[in-house]
Amino acid sequence: HTLASVLLRLSEQMGLPPSSGLVADEAERRLTRAHNGARPSGCPASALASRLRQFHEESEVLVPGIASAFSRNDHSALSTLVARSHALTCTHLCNTVPETEWLPPAGIELGAIAASAFGAGFGGSCWAVAPTDLAAEIADRWRQLYLQRFPEREQAAKFFVMAPGPGACAV
Repeated sequence: HTLASVLLRLSEQMGLPPSSGLVADEAERRLTRAHNGARPSGCPASALASRLRQFHEESEVLVPGIASAFSRNDHSALSTLVARSHALTCTHLCNTVPETEWLPPAGIELGAIAASAFGAGFGGSCWAVAPTDLAAEIADRWRQLYLQRFPEREQAAKFFVMAPGPGACAV
């Protein structure tokens, strides 16, 4: 079972929408009770519960909110929601490195609308959304600040600007 399917089944049993915090509360209670101190994947139940909380908020609140903010061109909401997503990645998934924790807030300070880490964890990449006319300048300044902060990463660091492609569609 995936976490998404478990949360969906639980929400149906409770008669609540999957986005309800009560669904996440009940899932966390059951997870903690089921593991009762065991470490099924080398993680204590508290770590798994943190990941569950992050997954629930990311899937049920943040992703729909970010999609809505993009569709409304609401930069303020986009910035707030993506910042929350990045914060949860750092505090609840605990799979970032200092570089990927530092980069998004630095991008925002340089004028990006939103920025976050992504990838498989313990490394990965970061992205930022910036106004088209400022994107190249922000990327250059972001790279400069990054290399000042993490000079040992100069050989591997790649910063580039691209325009987004069309959204998903059915053929």
